[in-house]
Amino acid sequence: MIFHFILNPKSGRTRKKKNIELLIKRACRKRKINYHIYYTTCPGDASEYVKSMVRISQDKQRFICLGGDGTLSEIVNSAPANPNVEFGVIPGGSGNDFIRNFTNLHRFESITAQLDGNVMQLDLIKVNDYYAINMVNIGFDCSAAKVAEKYKRLPFISPSFSYALGVFVTLLKRLGTKMKHIKDNGEELEGEYTLCTIANGRYCGGGFLSNPTASLYDGMMDVCIIKKVSRPTFISLVGCYKKGKHLEKRRAKKLIIYSQEKHYKMEFDNPIPICIDGEIKGAKTIDFSVVPCGLNFVVPKGSDIKYMKR
Repeated sequence: MIFHFILNPKSGRTRKKKNIELLIKRACRKRKINYHIYYTTCPGDASEYVKSMVRISQDKQRFICLGGDGTLSEIVNSAPANPNVEFGVIPGGSGNDFIRNFTNLHRFESITAQLDGNVMQLDLIKVNDYYAINMVNIGFDCSAAKVAEKYKRLPFISPSFSYALGVFVTLLKRLGTKMKHIKDNGEELEGEYTLCTIANGRYCGGGFLSNPTASLYDGMMDVCIIKKVSRPTFISLVGCYKKGKHLEKRRAKKLIIYSQEKHYKMEFDNPIPICIDGEIKGAKTIDFSVVPCGLNFVVPKGSDIKYMKR
């Protein structure tokens, strides 16, 4: 087994990165483990590094990145559904929503727990030619994430506060995105909707429990569509949406269309921004499909998935 630790020198706190590098060297040398530490040099470099290592060696390889959902998603897209490749993450992003699906989150910070972690086969969602590990957000959530990205670059603005600012600024704009939803059974929904989430995991936006029944390994994706609502209605219900109570509250349930799908399509009049694992991309048509057991994910020792397969 070859262990790779991928670090971004331009993200996070410098002191934290130096400490992690020291801990990696200490833990791997103590166990006489074959390891590499790689510092990325530009956007997309992590992906190219994984591809090159997979081409060079057919041995089992474990790639652990320091970052958030976007960084993990990037390296997973380098070698999806490869049985010889395992992926892990040390949280260093703004939301870290993917790991919220697991217990004892502090274990993800431990290098020894990462080295001793068990591999769990989890699903992926194929989004056209890309793979999502956690969630796709369209409409309000995506707009808020796009605005928040600007605030994250400002000093003294925390990730959670930047998203709160994103929500506030987006609320000042016109709510509603025209969408066409197409299910495999032929059912179609077309109109303006506040937002839509297509989920593998349960969390988005730095802790919003948007898809409370989703499972990372049930072979299904959870689709949550919220009808177009007024600004006061949205504000009154956002609290229960964040806590994952929107499928229980009578008033909220009337505004939600929720289903589980293996395959799903969406169309738009013009290309619009979509948020895949926190990263903004664009699309006019989207084809979603579940890739069962497509991700070999390293669950650190002492952590476990929060919920059992239904």
